[in-house]
Amino acid sequence: MPVRVDLRHTVGRDEQCRDDLCHCGAPCVGWSVGPGAVCQTRDVPAWFGRRWGRRREPVAATAQRGDHAGQACGGRGAEPDACTETLTQVKRVIQSAGADIVGIQEPERNTSRIAGLLGWYASDRAHVMSRFPIIDPPNSDGLYVFVEVAPGRVVAVANTHLPSDPYGPYLVRDGGSRADVLKLERDTRLQAAKDAVEPLPNLAEHGIPVFLTGDFNSPSHLDWTPAVAKARADVPFSVDWPASHALADAGMVDTYREAHSDPVKDPGFTWTPGGPEEDAHEVFDRIDWVLRAGPGHTVASRVVGEGDVSPYPTDHRGVVSTVDVRPAVPPTMAAPAQRNVDLGDPIVVTYHGTDAVTLRDSSGRVVARQQTPRGNGTVRFATKALSKGRYEVNGAPVWLYPRDEPAQVRTTRKSYRAGQPITVDFANAPGMGLDWISVFKQGDGNDAYLVYAYTHSEIEGRLTIGADGIGDWPLPPGRYVVRLLPDDGLRSVAESKPFTVS
Repeated sequence: MPVRVDLRHTVGRDEQCRDDLCHCGAPCVGWSVGPGAVCQTRDVPAWFGRRWGRRREPVAATAQRGDHAGQACGGRGAEPDACTETLTQVKRVIQSAGADIVGIQEPERNTSRIAGLLGWYASDRAHVMSRFPIIDPPNSDGLYVFVEVAPGRVVAVANTHLPSDPYGPYLVRDGGSRADVLKLERDTRLQAAKDAVEPLPNLAEHGIPVFLTGDFNSPSHLDWTPAVAKARADVPFSVDWPASHALADAGMVDTYREAHSDPVKDPGFTWTPGGPEEDAHEVFDRIDWVLRAGPGHTVASRVVGEGDVSPYPTDHRGVVSTVDVRPAVPPTMAAPAQRNVDLGDPIVVTYHGTDAVTLRDSSGRVVARQQTPRGNGTVRFATKALSKGRYEVNGAPVWLYPRDEPAQVRTTRKSYRAGQPITVDFANAPGMGLDWISVFKQGDGNDAYLVYAYTHSEIEGRLTIGADGIGDWPLPPGRYVVRLLPDDGLRSVAESKPFTVS
């Protein structure tokens, strides 16, 4: 069954919203699918933050752009950070666009909140919401989800936000050469782009339509051409931007350029319609893209922004791309709807292509088993008689915790030598896409993070913070704590006992 998918991508820049609304975050992207044998999709809005997180280095170079963040404390999942006024505007944009699938970046626990306003499904791990069921494939590592746009038929959705600072066009503006900016891009964004796209070509090769959308914080090699360099004073020379080229080499097609091949005639600027992060000597560019791979073709694409909804709730414009695709049969799988389940609530599992779904405890003992004579569907396992701990559903991990048990984080030692890596254990984490653990001086607020690492959306685990961490290292002698903060936000849900560095 062919499906016409209309994707709208709009970007929310680093958790900032327009001053006339309030400071908070709700970046998203999506598309809609209508009824009928040939599904007619409509416009889909999308704000995107960073899949790679916030890169909290202090702003020091002229090529950098800043971040905005708030501060508070909360429980296991904490309270969302966004203000109602902005989320209402986000809802309005999505509804007016007729979106059916929306991907969120840097939502700071607002993915489910926005989805709730719409009556939709949500994945807080992948930052995707949809009016259609969302499946978190067991082997996706949170990098993509399947959206079941028709019974037993899916498309794959990934979204990303490449590191924002230092920003290449600012370096060019301030006198950097082509060689300077190419080195900057290779050092700052190239690996992040490769990581974001790594699992997607295999999906496309197996006939699954794939979409990668986001704020790529880089212009495209399709835009900074010799012809554009002659036409735009702010483009002094052509640049083969490494991030966009790497994505193209991986088979991703830029839908806006597929529909508008002339970058002189149709620059398609998405940065920026204005906002708190706009530079006094701003450089405007197209850094927000809807990319596709696999069976399908682009029908149309346009830029959306402040002319569509007022006040517009983000400082990036978006992109609406209409793509004809044929949704695919998913691979064999059994995918739990949640990986962190409250004891007493059922474990809900979506399956496809398997004849049974089996629940095992941490020792491998079969706890429950359900036959699945139909090719795809949903089963539930009761948990009232089960104990706290780790279980597996056809190999996919699930954790059960008492409903009111808080998240936990602790260091493995009470004292460390200066420069010695800090090993941290955590449990009952929210498992959201950008949960992070950071070191703080004892008593400092959550905005005073020193060095940190991401949990990679794990529920339980161990990580090491040291020279490979993000931030200041080594730590000077003093008294410190570590905190667990969900989804790239500044609301902590767990704090360790103090430890010393000497």
